[in-house]
Amino acid sequence: MQLTPVQVDQQLLNTLEEKLSDLASLWRGHKDQPQAEEIVRQYHVVLRCMIDLGFRAALDPDSELPKRLMPQEYHDLLQAHP
Repeated sequence: MQLTPVQVDQQLLNTLEEKLSDLASLWRGHKDQPQAEEIVRQYHVVLRCMIDLGFRAALDPDSELPKRLMPQEYHDLLQAHP
């Protein structure tokens, strides 16, 4: 039995990308404070969820953290889908 691919829920991905933008902005305001690590952890969870749901594009620069803080899955995605 062959499975039919599930369509990517673009509205959900857009909502999650807005959350990434909010987290990136929050991190920029708190990057030198103790909660910065937790913000990065939450950011990674949301971005990995997006990738698992079929996200295959570069993020808007406002939605990104500095390159050194972006998860490896995102770097791999950019190399696979330039």
